[in-house]
Order: sequence, then structure tokens, then C-alpha cells
Amino acid sequence: MRITTQMLNRSAQKAGLPTNRTSLLNYINGNNSNVSLANTLSKTSKEADTKKKSDYEKLEKSADQTAASAEKLLSTGSENVSSSDLQTFVDKYNDMLKNLGKSSDTLNMLYAQTAKDTVKEYKKELAELGITVEKNGTLSFNKAKFEKFKAELAANEAAGNISEGNASEAGSAAEGTQQQPDSSQEETDATETAQEPSDAESSKTAASAIAAKLNALFAEGGLFSKLSFLASRVSDYADANAESYSGYYNAAGSRTNAYTSGKYNFWS
Repeated sequence: MRITTQMLNRSAQKAGLPTNRTSLLNYINGNNSNVSLANTLSKTSKEADTKKKSDYEKLEKSADQTAASAEKLLSTGSENVSSSDLQTFVDKYNDMLKNLGKSSDTLNMLYAQTAKDTVKEYKKELAELGITVEKNGTLSFNKAKFEKFKAELAANEAAGNISEGNASEAGSAAEGTQQQPDSSQEETDATETAQEPSDAESSKTAASAIAAKLNALFAEGGLFSKLSFLASRVSDYADANAESYSGYYNAAGSRTNAYTSGKYNFWS
């Protein structure tokens, strides 16, 4: 069936659109500048796409920075971590979460909730470093609390070493006095010897508890490792969507395939 310009104009009139001598060829070529409604809709659509592209580019940047700061913490390790590195991580993570919150995209909502649930799981461990998980899922960093923790950690390690040394010395002294007939002195030495290893054991227990918490944050498969992985996924998805809006189409099909294949079951 041949479609003429007149037929197209009659259809436009029925739809309430002005014709203004717009030819069929102009419609095909997208040259519909004479059609005010179509022109307005096209302009609005392009402006919306431009904003979405910009939002995805900001999300990609913040996700890349979050991944980079998490990787730096992993490479530095708990022994050499600094307050500036932790502050940077907190800032970049919050920025990524804020940009995720701007999107109504289903997958981005999943990313945001996964990030919140993950940091909440490590709430107690983060508190050791002076990082607080807020009710909205963002993080806040207390530098003074972190510095106090570092000082206490160093003091506990030093005290543990001293206690172990004293315990060894006390054990040697007890062996040297075993031949003495003074039973009261033997009881005193035995009491002191028993007390000092107990102090050393207490220090070891405290150090082990702290080490376990730090390991949960800095070890492979720990919090910072998980967030680095998650941020890299956020970045990849944001990059794909920024590119798609440049061509005026979206990535809904890719998302559906990803869901059905179980690609985003992060920690299983």
C-alpha cells in the first residue's frame, strides 16, 4: 500500500496534530520542524536523555573512586592504614550511594541496597576504626576515635610483649627457688608466676579479638574487598547506560538477561 503525504496529513489531523505542509519525506528524515507538538516532544526527550547520561557518568566516576579507595585500603593493610585513607573511602562511598539514590533504575536500586546491607553487616568492625554506619546507610568517620584506637592497639601490643617476657622471667625464678625449704616463699613465687601468665593470656585474647575484627575488614573477601567488587559492577553498569543514552536506547534487555542468569547474586 502506497502512503502519500495527503494520507499522512489526514492521519495527523485525526490525531490533533497540525500538518503545516510537512511532507512524508520530511517525516522519514526526521525533519519535522513545522510540527510543533512533535518538535516539543523530541526536544523534551533529548533533554531527559542528556540528563540521564550525565547522571550515569557521575555515578560511574564516583563508583570508580570508591573501588580505588577500597583497593588502596586493601593494599595498605590494617597495620599501616591512615586516617586520610579512611576519610577518602568514606567520602567516595557516600558519593556513590548518593548517585545511586538519584536513579529509579531497578538494578541501581539493588546495588544501593546491597551496599547498605553489606556495611551494616560489618557495623561493629567499622566502629573499631571510628567509622559509624548511619541509619540511611551512609558512613561517617571520627578521626579522633580512630587515632585513639591506633594508640590503644599499639599499647596493647606492647603490654602483651612485656607480659610474655615477665612470664618467662617469673618461670625461671620459680625453678631457681624450688630447692628452698621456705614454704611461704614458694607459695608467694607460685602465686606471682601464675598471675603473670594470666595477664599475658588476657593481652593475647584482646589482641586476637581486635585482629579478628580488622581481618574481617581488610582480608580478601572482607568488607573492603566486597565493596571494591560491588563498586566495579556499579561502574560497569553506569558506563553501559551512559553509552546507551548517547544512542537513545537503554539497557533494559541486558538487565533482564543478567537477572535470569543470576549474575548479580553477589556474595553467594
